[in-house]
Amino acid sequence: MRNQPVKRYLRDALAPLLLTLVVAVLMMHFGPSLGAPGKVAFLVVLMSCYGWCGWVEFRHLRMCDELRRRLALEALMQAFIAAFGILLALFFAHALKLLTVSIDVAPMVMIGCYAVCEIGARLRYRYWALL
Repeated sequence: MRNQPVKRYLRDALAPLLLTLVVAVLMMHFGPSLGAPGKVAFLVVLMSCYGWCGWVEFRHLRMCDELRRRLALEALMQAFIAAFGILLALFFAHALKLLTVSIDVAPMVMIGCYAVCEIGARLRYRYWALL
């Protein structure tokens, strides 16, 4: 089957992604009322889930053919550069008291940059087989 690596990736990525989301929502809801040990426990579980997501992504990239690997790595590289630049600019704007920026915008900036760069890479190569 042509998209076997993609189907395996989606199957393998679903559990850590959902677990990360559930832990993040629980942490946002219950975290403020917990003591320091509870907050540390939530953070350890959340970062473990994040590590699991990274391991699934790395394993998927190793199984991809050259074009899929190139698409994924280009999108990740461009998203990193864009997100880091935007967050750096927001940090300095906040430090110079030009505007007040909450740290809550960081995940939205990173996800938005990744989505735009992923779509841009696919448009550039006219490659939509992974969707």
